[in-house]
Amino acid sequence: MRRAIALTRLRHLEPTLRGQGVDHLYLFGSVARDEARATSDVDVAFDVRPGASFDAFDQGRICLDLAEALGVSAVDFVERRTFSPRFAREVEPELLRVF
Repeated sequence: MRRAIALTRLRHLEPTLRGQGVDHLYLFGSVARDEARATSDVDVAFDVRPGASFDAFDQGRICLDLAEALGVSAVDFVERRTFSPRFAREVEPELLRVF
């Protein structure tokens, strides 16, 4: 998947995702670097809106919705606050803020 296509599709979902408690959304990994192959997954990080009711079931449901909207079989949908310090150091420089 091309970066521009992913960003357009994800931005189109902003009203829905915000309504589900997502405060910020980020693209990272091979799609963000525009190096994805046909078999690449799409890596998406998010922040939960302060005070929002959000649990693992919400995260799983949104992950499936993202895969469908992006037309891919696999999306890694991870909350930024759960990044380990090492992972954060590696990923933060390439995060593309979607909204």
